[in-house]
Amino acid sequence: MVNVPRIIRVRSHSPSTETVYVRLLLGQTPKQWEEAADALAVALKAERVGVERVRPQVIALIVQRSEPFTQVIVPPDIPADSDAVDLSRVFLGETEHGDDWFAPLVGQHWMVSGATGSGKNSVTWMALRACAPLIRDGLVRLHVVNPKGTELNALRPVSHRYAESDGDIVEVIQGFWTTMQERKQVLAEQGRRTFRMSRETPLDVLVIDELGAVTGYGDRSLTRGAQAALPLILSQARALGGSVIGALQEPTKDVIPQRDLFSLRVCLRATTAGHVDMVLGDDMRRRGALADEIPNVPESAGIGFVVKQRSRTPMRVRAAYCDDTDIAELVRVAGWPVSELAHAGKA
Repeated sequence: MVNVPRIIRVRSHSPSTETVYVRLLLGQTPKQWEEAADALAVALKAERVGVERVRPQVIALIVQRSEPFTQVIVPPDIPADSDAVDLSRVFLGETEHGDDWFAPLVGQHWMVSGATGSGKNSVTWMALRACAPLIRDGLVRLHVVNPKGTELNALRPVSHRYAESDGDIVEVIQGFWTTMQERKQVLAEQGRRTFRMSRETPLDVLVIDELGAVTGYGDRSLTRGAQAALPLILSQARALGGSVIGALQEPTKDVIPQRDLFSLRVCLRATTAGHVDMVLGDDMRRRGALADEIPNVPESAGIGFVVKQRSRTPMRVRAAYCDDTDIAELVRVAGWPVSELAHAGKA
């Protein structure tokens, strides 16, 4: 008598992706299926097979037969009123299952990793577009670190603090930490245990375009100054109304030793297989996050992987694309007069 695992059901999300639910045999483990993911992909004539643990003795195989993202995702309109903005559910793009991709910004730190041209700032721009009316109304303040001097320089007019040079970058980061310390005192004086966004206590968002240049391979005075404050910010600011959005190309511990302090991590196209687990966590590549196999072509910009928090399973996503017109709209809605956006970079 031969016992085989039993397929419980099959769910087709789109012509490119389906989910196969399988009941395991006694003695089988999800890890055995994860290790056989490449062989399963070949057997099923699929580009990728991911393994999700559903419940005891039941797994789900995420079978990607072709690229689910063949069209550029257009950003939604910016809400006119602050009351219409929900920073606990910021729209970023779409998932491989055809659903909208949301992520919380309040009380979170985001790290977006990817090779050159992978579309890292697409995630940043989507978060900032959601914040635009809140910036205008004094409910959100931007602290922007832009060592490359490109792409994010359109944010200069709407930033509470903005820096490009090494000395200014250290000042902005350390100033952000000072703001958090002052916030801690305010909350204590008010007898409040949790942060509530208001004009008196706005959400402070620290945006760092090239995190590696700040923490790893920049000038020593820059890296030392940043490393003195950044670990404190990442470990304490979430409860005080401070969020960090950092983008980088090289996610090694030498470059970003605090990477585990980021609560949301996005891995776009990677140059090596090892970078996937560095960003998303141990065994995420084996479980289906094949970010190093995303093609290095313009059409793949914004495509990558995140980890579903409940199941700890990697999920393929694509961020919406913001062009210069979308960035100009962000600055306009934020309520600041802008005479020229010629230096605005694309996502």
